[in-house]
Amino acid sequence: MEETKYEISPALRAAGALSECLSSLTSAVAKLSGKRATLEEKMIKRYFHRLASEISTLSSIVHGILSSEKESWTTENHDQAMQLTDDINLRLTEFHKAIDYDWNYLEQYFEHGFYLELTESSHLLEKTGKFVAKLKLQLPT
Repeated sequence: MEETKYEISPALRAAGALSECLSSLTSAVAKLSGKRATLEEKMIKRYFHRLASEISTLSSIVHGILSSEKESWTTENHDQAMQLTDDINLRLTEFHKAIDYDWNYLEQYFEHGFYLELTESSHLLEKTGKFVAKLKLQLPT
């Protein structure tokens, strides 16, 4: 019996990567909720919630594009989505590693620099918001 292979479209691949980011963000917030929160942790948690909201919007837009009869998902969109999800997952992997290692390490050595990285260097929330705005213009009417 011959095995049937299905090609996953680039837009579906992007939607899956966005779902993975959302799942990881949810897990990160759950871990933070399980402990006494420092000021930085509260700011990180708020940032994660805002990022999750933007990712949810982005995922909804991707699915809206997929549901239309017109193909408007470009290679540029795919590359941008995959780069964005890679960047988000990289930061989340760092966070999960730190919080799983030791809460004291998180509080004393990690969280301040991590929050600065999110807001001053990586700008994940801003990048996600700009991508959302760009894709909203491509939504079918």
